[in-house]
Amino acid sequence: MAAPEAPSLPASDSRPLSPQIDRSYRAPKLKLPPGACDTHFHFIGPQSLYPMKPNHIFSHLRFEDTTIEDWLKLQSALGLSRGLHVQSMMYENIYQLMLHAQCRMPDRIRSVAIPSVDVTDKELDILTKAGVVGYRMTWRLSKKPDERIIARVAEHGWQIHWLIHGEHTEDWKSKVLASPGNFVIEHLGGVRPEQGLDGPDFTFVKRCLETGRGWVKISPRPSKKQTFPFDDMKPFARWLVENAPDRVLWGSDWPHPQYFKPMVNDIDLLDEMLDWVPEADLRQKIFVDNPETLFRFDPNKRTAVA
Repeated sequence: MAAPEAPSLPASDSRPLSPQIDRSYRAPKLKLPPGACDTHFHFIGPQSLYPMKPNHIFSHLRFEDTTIEDWLKLQSALGLSRGLHVQSMMYENIYQLMLHAQCRMPDRIRSVAIPSVDVTDKELDILTKAGVVGYRMTWRLSKKPDERIIARVAEHGWQIHWLIHGEHTEDWKSKVLASPGNFVIEHLGGVRPEQGLDGPDFTFVKRCLETGRGWVKISPRPSKKQTFPFDDMKPFARWLVENAPDRVLWGSDWPHPQYFKPMVNDIDLLDEMLDWVPEADLRQKIFVDNPETLFRFDPNKRTAVA
């Protein structure tokens, strides 16, 4: 069967295109348990209804629409029934699309937002009641973490989700470790794989776990490999699974924005977990139990995707 065609894009726009996703989905080898969750994905568009923030950080690029309907097809193909929508930096503090998705699927998704520092308490109340559970903080948008907004969202029970890269982490370490309550490290903390398990990047990830409040998303995104399999990430994933199985999450990073290597296939990314985590009981933790606990999904509403 031919892969579905990607949405058309305006021919008049001369900006380069962020690589389009691979929409071919074979049956995965990994059969996921009911309630399995992808804890890192982004919605984009349709941009005719939900335009990105003007002059956003990646406005030198065009992006295809990867809509809620696209995501539902992906979920069905992978066998996932839950997700954590992470607000894209292209939308930053414009959260209409996020709020629409959250209200449309209140049992199926939770969200991580990037509200502006002048967000009102009433808005925070609305977002919290809708299902927002986290605030995304990244060096790409802030030279230093804004402690005021961190404190305000913490009062609403949100976690701080940190997008950090090894080479940009030093000035942020104390702020990350001081996160109020539970906090999440995205994309394996952006570790540089050549440093190894005892290098400074992964040592900091370990320190985050030692707080008793830190959680880590395993991901091949920091890999130096150009194509699948991303085996330079496996030692880091295995260390986390063996030493902190209750604090590990899995995220696809669909639709892989600004990914300029050969585009990955999401079925391959899922099946890689058979190699990284061959233990079925630990996959149950990573895909179901851990996100259910952290993001407050209802354990009585675990569903399987046919």
